[in-house]
Amino acid sequence: MKRLILSSLILMAVSISSEAQVCNDLLCHKCKLEAAVNYQFNALRLGEIELPTTIDGKAVNYRFSPIIGNNYSGVRLEGNKLITYRMPKDTVKVAGRLHCTIDEETFYYTLKVAKDDGMYGYLYCHMAGNSENTIYALGTKEGKGEVFHPLIDNQPIFDPEKIAGIEGGVRDAFIARGHNNDYVMVNTDMSNAKSRVWNNYGIDLLHSNDLIHWTSVTFDFRKFKGWENVNRVWAPQVIWDKDYDNGKGGYFIYYSMLTNQKGDYDKIYYSYANEDFTTITEPKLFYDKNISVIDCHIDWNDCDQRYHVFYKKEGAAGIDRGVWGATFDRLGSSDWKDIFHITNEGREQVEGASAFRLINENVWKIAYIKYSGQHVYRVCTANAQENDVDRGVVIRENVNPQHGSFMQVTKEEYDLLETWSRLYLMTQELAKDRKTAKKAKKLQGVLDTTFSENAVPQLLQTYSKALKGL
Repeated sequence: MKRLILSSLILMAVSISSEAQVCNDLLCHKCKLEAAVNYQFNALRLGEIELPTTIDGKAVNYRFSPIIGNNYSGVRLEGNKLITYRMPKDTVKVAGRLHCTIDEETFYYTLKVAKDDGMYGYLYCHMAGNSENTIYALGTKEGKGEVFHPLIDNQPIFDPEKIAGIEGGVRDAFIARGHNNDYVMVNTDMSNAKSRVWNNYGIDLLHSNDLIHWTSVTFDFRKFKGWENVNRVWAPQVIWDKDYDNGKGGYFIYYSMLTNQKGDYDKIYYSYANEDFTTITEPKLFYDKNISVIDCHIDWNDCDQRYHVFYKKEGAAGIDRGVWGATFDRLGSSDWKDIFHITNEGREQVEGASAFRLINENVWKIAYIKYSGQHVYRVCTANAQENDVDRGVVIRENVNPQHGSFMQVTKEEYDLLETWSRLYLMTQELAKDRKTAKKAKKLQGVLDTTFSENAVPQLLQTYSKALKGL
């Protein structure tokens, strides 16, 4: 009788078709199928998904029923291949239902297609490989996040002495699209070249309307009550938290911190910044792994509807110091679930992981720097769940890569940065000759131009006009 009751309960669990179902039962075909496709039914993007033909050795049959009258068609089923060939421009769309039958058991998934990214390429914003500066490189969509060329000949995009209010050096650049048609950046305020020690005391919050002209506010963490003994504040990053302050939202800034107190080690902390990106709250503990942890990077993944984090176990030895991947459900949660460990470099030292999704694809790139042995910056390919990481490629070309970050950019933003780079270098060249120094001074005035609204298109027009005048 007990066996019969147990069998009935298992059958009930397996046959549930609710999409809100959370099932840990190993016999749940629905859960296994969803995991097999990396939960992409929640956010389909361009390309093919090869649906498994068997689950637990049992054949699976598929049928797709589009939703009639929703003014969207961009998904089709060919055999066991689910193909997304068009993405909506305005918002997420429901394409229809995928019906799956196993042993006369049928369940379905509602197929959601993600909004078209509307992006053209990638901006790689990073610390210079040989100095404590921030520099830019650009790559097109066709380069798949692996091919970049430097802007302004790998020169700093701003003077760190004017940005970093504590030490006059900036490291670990992280750039992100802001919440109000603007851009934000965070840097480690540190200059090892000056101090000759690996200590620092704060971070810089930067803001821009156009990706070119940046203002900053510096925060010395020794001024926070209880943090007078802070020894280092490393590799800050930022992500928008839509749930903060009862749904008003806020910038969630996270970083590792260490004090000079005996027995302390690097832990991950967080603060919130206001929408103007000019204030932050006092540090709160985010994650303590009982071992030094640094260089965190967090993304929201709309396929499995979870936050994915990459980090380095700084306090570990040998191969354990590689990049680790974990997931958690909400920002500020200390319940991290480790899911994999990148061991591409063996026992060599790596750090500075950064991840980004390819434009209109459920393919991720995970980048990191190897700084022992041969010094290389590697960009690896991962699946829709940000795991199954390959060996990747090494960024070479003329880029001078280091710890940094990647951001998708529009065609207009891409053109602005390219035009700015050409004008910037031409201005420098003209300034070398006394005969053209006056023209260079005039062009410098153009480069210094700023706009408070619609800055990107207006600046692109201004720079383009100046180039045509030459």
